[in-house]
Amino acid sequence: MRKLLLSLLLIAFATMVCFAGTAWEDQIVYFIMIDRFSNGDPTNDDMGYGESGSDNSRYNGGDLKGIIDKLDYVKGLGATAIWITPPVANQWWNPWANYGGYHGYWARDFKRVDEHFGDIDLYRKLVEEAHERGLLVIQDIVPNHVGDYFRFVNGEFELNTESIPTSSPEQYPFSLNNFEDNETDQIYHWTPDISDFNDHYQKLNYQMSGLDDLNTENTAVVSALKDSFTFWIEEADIDGFRIDTAIYAPMEFWKEFLNGEAGVYEVATRNDKTEFLTFGEAWVRSDPFDDSGEIVIGEFFDAGMNAMLDFPLNIELRSVFKEGKATANLGYRLEVRQSRLNQTRLLTFIDNHDMERFLKGGGLSSLKQALAFIFTIPGIPVIYYGTEQGFFETRATMFAEGFQSGGIDHFDTQSELYNYVRDLSKLRQEYPVFRYGAIEILKSDSNGPGIFAYRLEHNGDKVFVIMNTAGERRILANMKSGLEEGQVIEPIYTFNSLAKGYTVDREGKLVMSMNPRSVYVGIASEESGEIEIPNIEFTVDLEDHQKIDSTYTITGTASGASSAKIIFDTKIEEAEDIEIVDGKWSYEWDISKFDPGIHSILFKIYGETRRESIYSDDYTVILDIPELLLASLADPEDDDRGPQGRYEYPTDITFKNQMDLLGANVKQIGASLVLGMKIKDLTDSWGPQNGFDHVTFQIFIDDPDKKGATVLPFQNASMPDGLDWDYFIFANGWSIVAYSAEGSGPGSFGTAISPTPLVQTNKMNNEVILRIAGDTIGRPDDLKGFNIYITTWDFDGIEAVYRDIYPEPKSYHFGGGNKEDPYVMDDILIKID
Repeated sequence: MRKLLLSLLLIAFATMVCFAGTAWEDQIVYFIMIDRFSNGDPTNDDMGYGESGSDNSRYNGGDLKGIIDKLDYVKGLGATAIWITPPVANQWWNPWANYGGYHGYWARDFKRVDEHFGDIDLYRKLVEEAHERGLLVIQDIVPNHVGDYFRFVNGEFELNTESIPTSSPEQYPFSLNNFEDNETDQIYHWTPDISDFNDHYQKLNYQMSGLDDLNTENTAVVSALKDSFTFWIEEADIDGFRIDTAIYAPMEFWKEFLNGEAGVYEVATRNDKTEFLTFGEAWVRSDPFDDSGEIVIGEFFDAGMNAMLDFPLNIELRSVFKEGKATANLGYRLEVRQSRLNQTRLLTFIDNHDMERFLKGGGLSSLKQALAFIFTIPGIPVIYYGTEQGFFETRATMFAEGFQSGGIDHFDTQSELYNYVRDLSKLRQEYPVFRYGAIEILKSDSNGPGIFAYRLEHNGDKVFVIMNTAGERRILANMKSGLEEGQVIEPIYTFNSLAKGYTVDREGKLVMSMNPRSVYVGIASEESGEIEIPNIEFTVDLEDHQKIDSTYTITGTASGASSAKIIFDTKIEEAEDIEIVDGKWSYEWDISKFDPGIHSILFKIYGETRRESIYSDDYTVILDIPELLLASLADPEDDDRGPQGRYEYPTDITFKNQMDLLGANVKQIGASLVLGMKIKDLTDSWGPQNGFDHVTFQIFIDDPDKKGATVLPFQNASMPDGLDWDYFIFANGWSIVAYSAEGSGPGSFGTAISPTPLVQTNKMNNEVILRIAGDTIGRPDDLKGFNIYITTWDFDGIEAVYRDIYPEPKSYHFGGGNKEDPYVMDDILIKID
C-alpha cells in the first residue's frame, strides 16, 4: 500500500513539474465548443424553456461530462491541450436577437458554471482528468462584455425583461445594469450599439452587437474582473486563458488585468503556474504586402499578453489554399510575422467558431494543404473540433442528436482526416525545426495558385516544405536550396506527392514536378548523388518585369540544343514546343488568352537527346491588356424587397440598403471576366477584409454550350427564363468562393473550384468589382451567349449560413416572410449578345 501511495505521489509530482515548466511552443491545441462537442449528461439538456434539440440557435446538449468522456479521443489525435469555450453561466435566450447563449460568450455570472454544462466540481474533474492524460486546459474568457440585457433605442433606455433566465446578470457588481437606478455606478458604458467598427472610440465604448459593454476604465470593474477570472485558476487549476474580443477594451486595461496587483500572472504564479498562457482575439487583417495587422498584434504583446491568435495569417492562408490566390501573398505574411513578432507564440488556425468552415467552399486536398502548412511553421497550431471529421457546418454537433449531425456520432478514430491530423502531429513533435526554425521563402507564385516553398533551419536541421496549390501539375525549377550540388533531400512527409529523394542540381538549385494540390516535406541528408550538366546554352530577349500590352514575339538564341518548350506560370502540362533553327528561335505570344497581371515564363531546353535537358532562368512579365465592355444594365432603385415586394431588412443599426442592386456591367480583359455591381449603400461597418458588408452576391454564370443546374442552392429559388447555371460565385465581405454545378442542389453549393475572383470596391460609386479568372469559368473561346444572373441576400458569418426570414424582422434576421420563401432581396439578369 505504501509503495502504491509513493507511486501516486511521484506521478502527481511529475505532472506538476511538467505543467509548471510548460513550453507552449511545443503544444497542439484542440478547440472545443462545449455545447456542440459531446453530450455526457442528457439530464441537463433542457432547463425548462425548450432548448434541447437540434436548433442551431439554442443549446443542443454538449457538456463537461461529455468532454471528459472523449479526452482519449482528443489525446489520440495528437493534441496536447484543449481550449474550451466559456463554461460560465450565460444568458440562455435573447428575444431581441432571437438567439441563445449556448456558445458561452453572453455571461450571466462569471464565477459559476452554466447549468447546461455541469458544476464547479465537474469542471475540476475535467481538468484533473485532462492533466492525467498530459493535456493542458485553456479556458475562454470574456472581460469585455456580458449578455444583452439592456439597450438604448432612440436615446431611450430599455431592459430586456423577457430575457431567459434573468433580465440582468446575477453577479455583483455586473447586476447593476439598470441605467435608471445605477447610472452613477458606471459599471457599464451607457451607450448605443456600434454602428461603425472602424471608429476607434465606438469600438472601445459602444455595445458590440447589443452585448452590454463593461466600463473597463472603472477600477471597481477591473477588480471584479480580476477576481472573476483568477477564480478559475485557483478553483479549477486551468493552465491558460483565451481572451475574447480583446480589441474592444483599452490597452491600459489589459496591462492592469494581466500584470497588476491580484492580476492574472500574480495569481497564476501563486498557484505554481509560471507559464500560464494568455492569448487574445484581435480579429485584424493585413492586406497583401502590408503589415498593419501584425502591428496591432504587436501592441497586445506589449500590453502583457504572452501569445496571440494569428488572424492576419489565417486570412491569408484561407485566401491562398481555399480561394486559390497568389502564393506570394502567403510568403510575405510568413516573413512579416517572423521579423515583427514572436512567431512561436502565435496560435495558427484554418477556421474557428466565428467563421465558415474551410471545407465550405474549399476542397479536401486544399484543407489538407492548409493543415500541413500550420503544422510545419513556428506557432501553436489549433484544430477546431470537427475538422478531423470533415465538418462543413461551423457549429454542427459531434453527437448524433444535435445540429447538422446527420443523426450519427462523429468520433471516428479511423477517419481519413483524423489519421491525417494525427500523422501531422507526430511529424511536428518529432522535428523541433517546425516549432523553432527560422523560415526562408524559396519560391512562390505572384499570379495565383501554384508553387509555394520554404526552408526551416534549426540546430543543424534543414527542412524543405514544398507545395503546389494549383489544380494541375506544376514544375518547380530554379529554387535555390542553399545546399551543395549533388546533396540529397530525403522525404519525411508527403501528401499527393512521390515519397522519393531529390538530388540538388547545378548551383544548388532544386528541380521537381509537383502534382496538383500536393505537399512534399524533405530534410537535407548527408547523402550525395551525381548530377549531369549538359553543354547547352540558351538566351531569351526579355527584360525582367517587362510590360506587354499586345501580341508579342519572344526571341532568343540556342547552342547545343535540339528543341525547347515554353512554360507559362509553371504549367508544365500546357507547355508549347519551340522550334530551333540555325541557333535561333521565336515564339508569337497571343496574350488575349491570358489574365492580366504578373506572369512567369520558363523554358525547358533539350540537348541532342531528350534525356539531356536544362531549365532556363525564370522570367517575369506584366500583361497590361485593354478592357472590352460586353454588357451594361441598370436596375430600379428601392426594389430590394424580395420577389413579392414585402421583405424587410434586419433591425440592427448597421443594416442600410446594401442589397439594393442599381446596375451591373460586364467587361473582358484577356481571359478574365470583370463584373461590376453597383448597390445603393456600400458599407464596411464591421471591417470586412473584402471591403463591403451586409450583402452577399450570388453570381450564377450560364455557359450556353454546357448543361448545368437550375436550382439556386439554399435560396429556395431557381434560375429565371428557363436558364441554367454552370458556375457559381459566392461573394461577401469575408469570403469569396466558387463552385461548378456538379453536385449542386437545394442543399449543396456544388463542387468547389479555384481560383476564386479578386475583389475591389469603389466607394465613390458604391460598386463592388470582381475579376473572375479565365481558369475559373473554363477559359471559353468566346463569351457571346453567356448569361449572368445576380441575386443579393445576406450571410451570417458566425454561423456560416444565410440569414433566416421571419414574419417580423429581428436584429439579424429578415422580416416579411418565412424560411420557405426565396432568399432573394434583389436580382438582375445580364445577357451577353
